Amino acid sequence: MGVITDIENLADQLPALIEAQKAALAVKQKEMETLKDAGLIYANLHWRSGKYLYLIYPSHDGQRERKYIGADPAKIEAAKASIRRANEYNQLATEAGQIERTLQQGGERLRDAVAYLSGRRLW
Repeated sequence: MGVITDIENLADQLPALIEAQKAALAVKQKEMETLKDAGLIYANLHWRSGKYLYLIYPSHDGQRERKYIGADPAKIEAAKASIRRANEYNQLATEAGQIERTLQQGGERLRDAVAYLSGRRLW
């Protein structure tokens, strides 16, 4: 009866493990939404004459957009904050993707286990 008890103990752990992954994913997605709502800038900083800030955006169709920010400290800090948010958003997206892959792989293994225990699949 030890094998059955082990399987039941493992099965009893699943709801809490799944819920923890769901909660972690929801937190990441909420943080991403908050960052996106605050504004994201995907650009590089370029300083002219050491005091005038330009934002250099990635090129699209061979054209590279440049946006003049100037020397206003408030505008410079706002642009830097938007770039930091974009980097943080990318990091959270990577972490959320990892959680989603973990859930997907776990689901595949659970389907295999159910198929095996029901006799429909042999390894």
